[in-house]
Amino acid sequence: MSKCYSVVTFAYNEERTIGLTLSSILANCDSRLAKLTVVANGCTDGTVKVATDALANTQIAHEIINLELGDKCNAWNQYLYHHLPEADVHFFVDSDVTFTENAFPRLFDQLQACPDKNAVTGLPQTGRNIEKYMELATRYACLFGNLYGLTDEFVRRMVAQQIRLPIGLSWIDAQITKLVNDNLEYHKDDYQQRVTFLTGVGYCFDSLNPWKPQDIKLYINRIARYKAGQLQEPYLDALPFVDWPRDMGEVNARILRKGLVKVNDVKVWLLFPRIKKRLKKTYNDKVG
Repeated sequence: MSKCYSVVTFAYNEERTIGLTLSSILANCDSRLAKLTVVANGCTDGTVKVATDALANTQIAHEIINLELGDKCNAWNQYLYHHLPEADVHFFVDSDVTFTENAFPRLFDQLQACPDKNAVTGLPQTGRNIEKYMELATRYACLFGNLYGLTDEFVRRMVAQQIRLPIGLSWIDAQITKLVNDNLEYHKDDYQQRVTFLTGVGYCFDSLNPWKPQDIKLYINRIARYKAGQLQEPYLDALPFVDWPRDMGEVNARILRKGLVKVNDVKVWLLFPRIKKRLKKTYNDKVG
């Protein structure tokens, strides 16, 4: 079989943006795209219909999966364990961004040319923090959830070890970065830079408008999510990847019992009511 790649986009109530994202994926792939998958998770708007219409006339193999549980980690796990296509590299993207010219084949070729790497990341080409993200990629080998690719070999090893992202995890990019750079090692003692990238190749997004109430709310919720993830992080860092819990319920309960003792982050104090709401969320057995 010739070398090829797949693309999956995850969507939670993205009816306003997913059509443009899908068009951008198709416009910036080449003939090596084996399959395009949409995983809608917990959507209560028209995301699925917009995605269906956007892909109605494409000749590319595609699938739209509609999950009831609104959780990106569950969507990620469902895709890896039940819907992963045959491909040499698997790209993961969000449904509220667009992509630079020929982003997918260029990143695919870059990762194929680096056999010592597990992943390739796209870089943001818009926004105020481009230099910061470049530093994160170069100095710390971070990957960014808006656009990254994993080798099939890495993904298959992850599945073979039954490693999953815990449902309810708030800072997903950081933990995937650790999985990649620690190479899934049990003792987490072999951290190396295993993420590659290409300068100028990545994704674009609309900046938030500080005068729009909807954007202000989105920004506050985003910061609350990051801060909740930072509170969760030490608990996962203490565990081998194979021992990560199915969901973050018990970890979140421990964080709530501890409260803000020894927490010196002003943003955590200011946003703690929102953070508590995230941490109090419960997860039933309906993970499909």
